[in-house]
Amino acid sequence: MAAEEVSWQAVSRSRRHRRTPDGEHDLLRPPGRQRVRTTTKWGFWSPPVDHSGRTLKITEEADRVELKVVSSERQCRSLGIEYDAARIRRVYFLDTPDRALARHGLIVRIRDMDGRPDDAVVKLRPMASHRVPKWLRRKNRLEVEIDAMPGHRVCSGSLKVRLGRGTVARTLRKGRAPAKLLVPAQRRLLAACGPDGVSLDDLIVFGPVEVRKYKFQPAGFDRQLCAERWAYPDGSTILELSTRCPVGKAPEVAARLTEVLAAHGVEPVEPQRTKTDMTLRFFASGEPA
Repeated sequence: MAAEEVSWQAVSRSRRHRRTPDGEHDLLRPPGRQRVRTTTKWGFWSPPVDHSGRTLKITEEADRVELKVVSSERQCRSLGIEYDAARIRRVYFLDTPDRALARHGLIVRIRDMDGRPDDAVVKLRPMASHRVPKWLRRKNRLEVEIDAMPGHRVCSGSLKVRLGRGTVARTLRKGRAPAKLLVPAQRRLLAACGPDGVSLDDLIVFGPVEVRKYKFQPAGFDRQLCAERWAYPDGSTILELSTRCPVGKAPEVAARLTEVLAAHGVEPVEPQRTKTDMTLRFFASGEPA
């Protein structure tokens, strides 16, 4: 896969800082919050280097990076997330009972958007492990981005389609297989990149998970932050914070977001796992999220 070297220069600190008694700059933060020190210019996230310290190459096909971090609702209270004002959706994943698609780096997700147009996506993650079909590259239909969480990152490619309002709910109410909602291009992608011998009829539903999505801009941060609260049938929840930015701005945005979150006492929980992985694990084995 073609790639380019990305320059990860040192990040200039924001002017919205104040001088502390020891001469360091500190972020303006709510009273009573203790400053959390971070060890790298990427903050919670790690710079793209290998074990020898050499800069890794990031695919030139990715236009943006999505910085994600899973934290606890308790730590995020000071951010003022208004769950009652959040948009609600129900998320379903499709896979075989033994999660053959996930093991081959394929994700099939369908969302009931609660009064807004529903959608369906087939995602290649990691994209580097697949030979993306030429017809898909030619038509430029694949949305490519880098998913970055503390400790790891991966390049993914998504083929997404909009469905009608209420389409998912009607399909399930009538007892029809949600896999039938996938359009021909998505089915073709699954056939090209999926495991041998797996058909749409083999896919079962993992879900739903009720998701509340709230977008806001915390003080000191110059772009929107998205909070997604995933609630599972057993009452367990996960909370993911995320923001998107161009590839070249990732170090600067990661450093700034880390400072803003740390000023509010927000830190990553362990382990950092994707929402997809946690959902598949939960519905496959009943593990708490």
